[in-house]
Amino acid sequence: MRSLLFLFVSMLFLPLIVHAAEPSADTLRQTIRDHIANQEELQGAFAIVDDRTGDLRQLELVRVHERVGKTGDYYYSCTDMKDVKTGELLDLDFDIEDKAGRLQVADIRFHKDDGIPRFTYNENDQMVPLPVAQLGPTAEGSAITGKVSFMAIEDGLKINAVVLNAPPGKHGIHIHENGSCAEAGNAAGGHFNPDGVLHGDLAKDGFRHAHAGDLGNIEIGPDGKGTLEKVISGLTLETGQYGVIGRSVILHEKEDDFGQPTGNAGGRIACGIIPSS
Repeated sequence: MRSLLFLFVSMLFLPLIVHAAEPSADTLRQTIRDHIANQEELQGAFAIVDDRTGDLRQLELVRVHERVGKTGDYYYSCTDMKDVKTGELLDLDFDIEDKAGRLQVADIRFHKDDGIPRFTYNENDQMVPLPVAQLGPTAEGSAITGKVSFMAIEDGLKINAVVLNAPPGKHGIHIHENGSCAEAGNAAGGHFNPDGVLHGDLAKDGFRHAHAGDLGNIEIGPDGKGTLEKVISGLTLETGQYGVIGRSVILHEKEDDFGQPTGNAGGRIACGIIPSS
């Protein structure tokens, strides 16, 4: 009798147990692949509006990331996507919801452009937009573009940069004091130097022996692309002596050799303003 009662109760609650089961990582990743494939079949391509520019961008799937997780009621994972027109590599976040046991994509967000993050998440899993300086050429006829993002972390300020269509080799890259790219970048003023010290390598020498804007060099490859990642202790997104918001990033034509007064890096070939968000 007890066995029959146990069997009856088990069968009664079995649907609840099955429904409560967490989907596997493979299932979540396949949900994303299926969503992209369905859009390609219905529309002829997977296309999504870029919330930053308002442009409709046609993308191809490169891979779905291994990492999956859950925030609140939504599961999530990320993808690497390639822009069919520009060739740019993008990182998109996919939110997945469970509708009575049926998984479906609920939201898609652009997270990174060529490795440069647009936002991060705070301790409450809320999105926090990051200031990103959009680099553009200072001279007509130049095709140089790029992005520089700034993220406050526990160890300081994390700076990520990508530069495209620039001459191969090393180029000085610095934060300048003014938030203007007018006059071929000259309106940006001199290096950000609130302590009035000599030029140097900020990551190695610190604020006592380098300008607060001395980021050193970025190396550009034969394909015209270069990337840079640095964490600078002491720089901040807050207002104050070492705040970078509202200033400019300048890419120079030559290598910064750390000589005086500003590294002998030559002219200003690209510039971007660091926005408030």
